[in-house]
Amino acid sequence: MADASAEPDRRLSGRRLGVTLALLGVVLLALLVPVGYLADQTYAADTRRADIEAVQTVARRVVTNFYSISYQSFDQDAQRVYADMSDKFKAQAVQQLGTTWKQTVVNNKLVSNAAVAALGVIDIQSTSAEVMVTVRRTAQSAQVKTPASSWQSAQVQLTKTGGHWKVSGMGGLQ
Repeated sequence: MADASAEPDRRLSGRRLGVTLALLGVVLLALLVPVGYLADQTYAADTRRADIEAVQTVARRVVTNFYSISYQSFDQDAQRVYADMSDKFKAQAVQQLGTTWKQTVVNNKLVSNAAVAALGVIDIQSTSAEVMVTVRRTAQSAQVKTPASSWQSAQVQLTKTGGHWKVSGMGGLQ
């Protein structure tokens, strides 16, 4: 009889085990849903942070390159400026500046250097951004032989294409 009475206990333990495993599965599923949501939010935050850093880097570089130019290396300096521009904006900039920019720099023997003093993201979306950059520019030329410093600011519009941020517009340049 001892065997017969032990049989129901085994069935009861097996049922308890099944119920326990089912409850553990439900609890595990309940924990995984918020973890997935948090992982998704973390990825979005990391992507946004990476985009902010990227647009600041490109805007800093293009404005610094624009204001750091020399009559002795104008062609290379101009190519550094154009390198971060979208094809459409580059074509527009080349057309607007034409040869006037080079003639002004070369004829006046301009040597100019710039360092970023401040920059900030005005707006950023998934594929567009706007950044304000202020530089301290030091320049001298055939007319101004003593280096003179000034503050220059530029508002830079950027577009993300193919995972890369490119300058699609600039304002405030002098």
